[in-house]
Amino acid sequence: MAKLKDALIAMGYFHLEWNIPTGFKNKVICAVIWHIRLMINTSFEQRAERRNRLIGLLRSEEHWKTSDLREHLGISQRTLMRELAELRHAGYPIESDRGRGGGIRLNGRWGIERLNLNHQEVVELILSLAIMESLQSPLLTSNLKAIKQKLFQAFPQKQRSAVSNIRKRIMIGDNAKANVVSHYTTPAQRISESIAESFLRRHCLEIEYQSEAGERTLRVIEAQYILLNWPIWYILAWDHLRLSSRVFRIDRIKNARIVDGSFQLRQKHLFTDIYTPFYQTI
Repeated sequence: MAKLKDALIAMGYFHLEWNIPTGFKNKVICAVIWHIRLMINTSFEQRAERRNRLIGLLRSEEHWKTSDLREHLGISQRTLMRELAELRHAGYPIESDRGRGGGIRLNGRWGIERLNLNHQEVVELILSLAIMESLQSPLLTSNLKAIKQKLFQAFPQKQRSAVSNIRKRIMIGDNAKANVVSHYTTPAQRISESIAESFLRRHCLEIEYQSEAGERTLRVIEAQYILLNWPIWYILAWDHLRLSSRVFRIDRIKNARIVDGSFQLRQKHLFTDIYTPFYQTI
């Protein structure tokens, strides 16, 4: 900011004192203004990045010495104190402990800062929590329901409705049997992403599918429902090749790509009747 102040003073002196043609003077002034704007933008971006790094450091440890924070950020004591004061003013519960073993810390109960999530990220976050809750793990899941409800209520009504509708299309059953898991391989990420996009956005999906006997066929499917026997996912789909409902195990999908065309949900009983006694929706 000191450099910016010096530039403004110099420009004012130049404008008043220098005896040069007006046209040339105006061009030089425009150039100086451009550089000043660049300095302002650069300074703002650097401060924003530094502040984010500071918040990240405070969250990473129970407490920090100011000397360690200065070293990590490459700033002076005065600058660090100013940044901490501004964070307190912004509502961050930053506390200072004096004496041996003390330091700067962020109150441990402080939650995550505001997140900007797109529609698909919102949907996937809620669905992931709901799926984990349905698996009923005895460890590290006791607060999942409360977390899910808090997040769900924080989202706009449109997103809540979208999530509720998608949850009805996800079914959870028992864990897969050991002999099935022994032959399971995790699909490639690009395949999993195409399947997820097809399911969530109801886009038609072209797949290269390998049967249990090793035969490969090319099909276009509608991912109407998905079903989990942990850790194996199945797609309950409408198969354009067979013109009927079919079940596809995702690790047997060797290639997948979104194709033109979206689909509407078909009658539920075409896909779920035989599975209803063994699975529950999330």
